[in-house]
Amino acid sequence: MLLKNLFRKKKRSFLERLDPAHEFKYALEFVQEVCEEEKTKEDRILILDYMLDAIREDLKYDVLTNIFYKEKWFDKDLRILLPFPYYYYNEEGIRFSIYETDAERRAIDLSNECVLVFPWHREKMRESIKNIGENEFVYQKNNHKAYYFSSVNICFVYNGMHSIAAGVGFKKGRIKATEYDVSKLYDHVYTDGVWWYNRHSNQRLEDLLDFRIGIIYETSKMKYQI
Repeated sequence: MLLKNLFRKKKRSFLERLDPAHEFKYALEFVQEVCEEEKTKEDRILILDYMLDAIREDLKYDVLTNIFYKEKWFDKDLRILLPFPYYYYNEEGIRFSIYETDAERRAIDLSNECVLVFPWHREKMRESIKNIGENEFVYQKNNHKAYYFSSVNICFVYNGMHSIAAGVGFKKGRIKATEYDVSKLYDHVYTDGVWWYNRHSNQRLEDLLDFRIGIIYETSKMKYQI
């Protein structure tokens, strides 16, 4: 009996998280299988679009609901990384940035786009839920600020967190975001689900905010090449 218990395998929940590097690896294996085994370009794109949409939804609501799973004052020392590296380097080692000063502005529909917003103050969140739940969402240019990353379809909010989070939850409202093109990174940057790397030197650039952003980035890059 003792030996039986000793060698009994520990059962894992289906929803139990692995570590981010493994989850990233398995997701990219799925993408690779799709690209190698599906016969037509249309089927490859269909499956990858489905996967990308599902991961964006998972990431969006996981980020938004974090406030319910954390202690009251988790905002202390909170530091939110940008979702994509600020600088990258070309083959010659010349430094560039996708965060250009003359970028265009784009309207974002809070009801259906992948908006990453990080509410952190419980009282502000409660007030915003009541306000947006009972009224229309009103865009405030000086308060609601965000970046939109084209080619991966991710909107990253950096100001006006609580009212935008309420708008996302109630699926109402629109904001304007500064648009940057992530496809400029494709030839120069890769990720292992934990870090961003310079493709030409394999040097680390920055931490990755979340492994799912890495999956979306690498999958979008492979889809771009189909």
